[in-house]
Amino acid sequence: MTIRPYQKKDFRYVQDICVATSKYADNDTPVTRATLTAVLCDYYLDNQSDYCFVAVDDNDIPVGYVLCSVDRDDYEEKMTELYLPLLHKLNSSEYFLYNAQLKVTSRYVRMGYLAHMHIHMLEQYESEELGTQLISTLENKLREMYVEGIYLVCGEKSSARALYDKLGYEDIDFLKGSVVYGKKFFTED
Repeated sequence: MTIRPYQKKDFRYVQDICVATSKYADNDTPVTRATLTAVLCDYYLDNQSDYCFVAVDDNDIPVGYVLCSVDRDDYEEKMTELYLPLLHKLNSSEYFLYNAQLKVTSRYVRMGYLAHMHIHMLEQYESEELGTQLISTLENKLREMYVEGIYLVCGEKSSARALYDKLGYEDIDFLKGSVVYGKKFFTED
């Protein structure tokens, strides 16, 4: 596998991976797809693509990704104005859940975890090695930009938790059914 920066030609592939790796994989309808991608990938691809990387196969087709936002103000503003209204129209229960989570996760920024990420790989390509490569590529970019820290929300029973522990992420919070992991790159003395 090769890790490279996201390109516009990857947009649909990233959406496909987002849906395929979700709990709605067996219910890939236009509404489900729009709901998931609105909150889990479209903002990042549309607005923070410099912090998005894909793992590609020998044919340059994405099989995994890591997406990141480093600008919380922009994230909250655009999610609220552009992406959440679509979610509200399509799935009001998911809208209220995500809107509440958006408010709760803003506290991590105050703790110095300015960036947040999502990482997913198609099941047949999923490996600790590929996950490490994707995360390391993103972390290197964040260090270059002097981003203080990053967080992610992970399912409480996810097998990926072992990888985050191995890569030096610490559990910084617990949300219903999820663990919030954070990692600091720089700290103020």
